[in-house]
Amino acid sequence: MKSIFLIIFSLGCLAGISQNKDRKNAEVSDSDSEELYYDNTTMRYDNREYKEYIKTVTLYKPISPVSNNVLHLHSNDRLILGFDDLEGEIKDYNYTVIHCNSSWEPSDLMETEYLDGFYDNYISNYDYSFNTLEKYIHYEFVFPNDDVKLTKSGNYLLYVFEDNDQEKPILTRRFMVSENGINILPFLKPASKIIDRDFRQEIDFNLTYGSVKIINPISNLKIILQQNGRFDNQISGLKPIFIKANELVYDYDEKNVFDGNNEFRFFDFKSFNYKSINVLDFSKNDTTNFIYLKHDLKRTYKNYYSVRELNGKFVVDCENGNDPDIDSDYGFVRFSLKYPEQINGGDLYIFGALSDWKFKEDCKLIYNEEAGFYETNIYLKQGYYNYQYALLKDNESIGSISFIEGNHFETENDYTIYVYYNDPTERFERLIGVRQFNSLGTR
Repeated sequence: MKSIFLIIFSLGCLAGISQNKDRKNAEVSDSDSEELYYDNTTMRYDNREYKEYIKTVTLYKPISPVSNNVLHLHSNDRLILGFDDLEGEIKDYNYTVIHCNSSWEPSDLMETEYLDGFYDNYISNYDYSFNTLEKYIHYEFVFPNDDVKLTKSGNYLLYVFEDNDQEKPILTRRFMVSENGINILPFLKPASKIIDRDFRQEIDFNLTYGSVKIINPISNLKIILQQNGRFDNQISGLKPIFIKANELVYDYDEKNVFDGNNEFRFFDFKSFNYKSINVLDFSKNDTTNFIYLKHDLKRTYKNYYSVRELNGKFVVDCENGNDPDIDSDYGFVRFSLKYPEQINGGDLYIFGALSDWKFKEDCKLIYNEEAGFYETNIYLKQGYYNYQYALLKDNESIGSISFIEGNHFETENDYTIYVYYNDPTERFERLIGVRQFNSLGTR
């Protein structure tokens, strides 16, 4: 009986994937997010893959696969970009870097003003997958390197394209280069509004001038607060409440507050030889692996429970191999959320680093009325993953995690404060300071 169930479930996974692909090809929304999703020929200043066969894009420092993507100017910091091409044929891939302003639009700088080296660079490091059902080629390179060095701080876009033709985009990834020009001291506390104190986290902070002389900080500084790497709910537009000597005080009551949300759900399928926590079962055919996660439940009214996780990130890994980058296999991961009825006025998504912190079409859940579940299948590489269920209401751009996951002040979250300076003597916005901190360490 169990084997029959798995066969039927596997066929259901394949049918769901086929329907998703047909829908993607047949429907084009007028919204900007959907336009970007379907347009795979125009390069965007965003984290994006432009071909369906490009999977598992990672960008991290050599010290850790879950590190941030911020380099320090004039330092030995490096980033590693890796990605898989599932077509399995060697291709000529090139990359370049583009300087941007704080709003992720191209700056006015010429390439020679922010680059020391070559503007176009060839990706020569690649390997074939080994002993996997899914055949792929893993590409990887480290930068800055001898061929390209960055001479200005600010936002940057890493752009990979094919055949030395920038009209053939493959992927784009954001990263930052920061100066140590200002000291950032954060304070995390419960929300000032009494009604929100058990559910929301308030980020107050002070800025102290360092090596950078700042002209008119009220109009020339731009502050961005970010939670767990998300772009949809980031906070900007904050101005100092007080200015005293060489210190700026940002002590708001409402404008600097985030939902605490809940700890991330997690699973791993580093091995197909046993069922790890939150994995219900495995199956496979001649070409494809299938991973069935345990059914999830709504957590809105459950008590807070602390767990150790990666705040939404993932790590590629496998136990039966020497090199996770080429020994890890792929499989369709089945997510299912028990829910009594279909939600009106919005859609549910699997959300986290596995979705690039965006509401991707292939991460949208479909309601199975007969079974009473929201379900979807996502093609993932072996490893350890965090995720949450996010509700994106119609005509809105900020997702709600608390709708399914609940909302608690105690939740552990990673926060980042970015300080940009629009120096009147320069033609670009400098990133003069970055401070990343964890909510548990600032209370």
